[in-house]
Amino acid sequence: MNAPVRVGLIDGAVAVPQATSVVAARRFHGDAASVDAHAGMVAQSVLAHCPEAALVSAEVFDVRRTAPVEAIIDAIDWLIAQQVSLINMSFGIARDVSALRAACERATAHDCLLVAAAPSHGPTTYPAGFGACIAVTGDARCQPGEIALLGTAKADFGTHPFVHAGQPQHGGGASIATARMTGLIADMVRRGVSIAHVEAALVARAAYVGPEVIGA
Repeated sequence: MNAPVRVGLIDGAVAVPQATSVVAARRFHGDAASVDAHAGMVAQSVLAHCPEAALVSAEVFDVRRTAPVEAIIDAIDWLIAQQVSLINMSFGIARDVSALRAACERATAHDCLLVAAAPSHGPTTYPAGFGACIAVTGDARCQPGEIALLGTAKADFGTHPFVHAGQPQHGGGASIATARMTGLIADMVRRGVSIAHVEAALVARAAYVGPEVIGA
């Protein structure tokens, strides 16, 4: 039997029931006792597409959903040492920080695939704006499990944006689409797709090509 795919989550503390899939966790910033609802939704969205994934939780966000970039960099390096195959980053910052870029490049050098949230509108955010990352946004055309090949300046791919299909009130957006994409990729890796061939597999699987046209 193949070992479970190890998926790193850079977010807050994951609560039950998703925490049962967490095989390792470390806090890098904020209150160790706090539980983050967003982190739970991210974990749930990953597991929706790869229930077998072994989650490795790097907790960087405090109760205000803020974190210093140094904590994010430390989290990436810890996840590399934890030998994760994927790192999910369902967040974005406005600045292109060279040290964060270098951390992302270190991850890819260790055959670790980075999946990061990209907003559909507004300025570029990071780490999604780095070439080392697969940039993902929400795409309303996609049902759960479907992929859109976008190829825009901000996002490489899109996928279903809600925690629960058809129920945006329960959470959604680029951060959830990113987590769903991480789950889809984890399932590909579980089935034997190598990290080096993931992007080609995503392109081949795309149900839609080109950006979503609002109002079409």
